[in-house]
Amino acid sequence: MPQLPLIEPNTALFLDFDGTLADLAPRPELVQVEPELVGTLRTLYQRLDGALAVISGRPILELDHFLQPLQLPAAGIHGAEFRTDGGMVSKTQAPGLEPLIPHLEALVRAYPALRLERKSVAVAIHYRQAPELAGIVDAAVTDVLRHAVGLEALPGKMVVEIKPAGVDKGDAIAAFMKSAPFAERVPLFAGDDMTDEPGFAAVRKLGGLGVLVGQRETVAAVSVPGPAALRSWLHRSAHALASSAGAGAGAPRVVPHEAGPGRGGRPTTS
Repeated sequence: MPQLPLIEPNTALFLDFDGTLADLAPRPELVQVEPELVGTLRTLYQRLDGALAVISGRPILELDHFLQPLQLPAAGIHGAEFRTDGGMVSKTQAPGLEPLIPHLEALVRAYPALRLERKSVAVAIHYRQAPELAGIVDAAVTDVLRHAVGLEALPGKMVVEIKPAGVDKGDAIAAFMKSAPFAERVPLFAGDDMTDEPGFAAVRKLGGLGVLVGQRETVAAVSVPGPAALRSWLHRSAHALASSAGAGAGAPRVVPHEAGPGRGGRPTTS
């Protein structure tokens, strides 16, 4: 694959969280954020005139927790939640989700190594602690979705999610690109999971660049070895942009949070 160039001033930057900005952890709530990452993202946001968004499987509220005190533009739950720079979160509703929960809770009781994660408009079944249960999880999700309306399964790294149908990370990126400050810029999206492939396809369609974090088959044009390499590239790009001329945008929205050890403590997904 070609070498990854530094971020240009005309870039619209989209970043996945777990496995991209932050290293994966044995359990989602144990994810740690490197201390310098928040400062790097703040600089990039300012130097890109606000054209930076986090595109994640986590709910937006959890992204805010981990990236505190920043409150960046974001798409959560693979695009089912959406927030521009104004601070308001719009959500795709999933009225058919609640009837499925008792069946999934029974599955987790039968296999205690599984973990059920409730989100605002989705649910995830994690099997990172028991990879041999992948087939059982897939079969159970297929069964509960048999008569569900408006929902779909989304497999990821050691997880299967049930989320609103018809939305993905590619749709979220395309939506951001329709309006300022993202419009008429060159999109770049970095992600690690199969759930990021629609995002890679979207930026390629828009003439941009997909960056895979890790190694596997992908439609992304460029790859880096892992999250540490991605963070280093972001830091070098932020330094280069800060050294160039131009005032850039104001600071991203900042909200008060109670600091927690390592910014951890919330259950989540990539």
